[in-house]
Amino acid sequence: MSNNIKDKIKKLEYIRNNMYKESDKILKKYEKDIALLNYNQMRDGIGSDNKPLFNVLNQYLGIYRRGYKKTGLYDFFETGAFKRGLFAKVSNNTAKIDSNGKGSGEKALFFSSYTNLFGLDNYSIELLRKKIMPELRAYLKSKL
Repeated sequence: MSNNIKDKIKKLEYIRNNMYKESDKILKKYEKDIALLNYNQMRDGIGSDNKPLFNVLNQYLGIYRRGYKKTGLYDFFETGAFKRGLFAKVSNNTAKIDSNGKGSGEKALFFSSYTNLFGLDNYSIELLRKKIMPELRAYLKSKL
């Protein structure tokens, strides 16, 4: 085997061994973007499963519409602590999305009763992919 082929094989092995770590590093740079994409979905009433947000508790069914609020119940537009506390934490190429502003008692029950609240839908995943792919391509190009 020529040295040129051996060098290419070494480079490819290096990429194979480090790609997971590098993609995790790139994703971590976009944690705030991931949280914002998730919030925008919530604002639009779309869940992580590409379906309307769904709350398993009957008293909260149907209250999620922009501009509509049942007196005394929580929503995603007037819960500033929830939005301010929204975060994404990337680890092992997976983003965990949550909020430390879910409160306690009835407020916590409201947020925890959604089955599809946290996570990106297909559209948001595609937007994120468009952000990270140039960096991923640049990494690959630099190593080949």
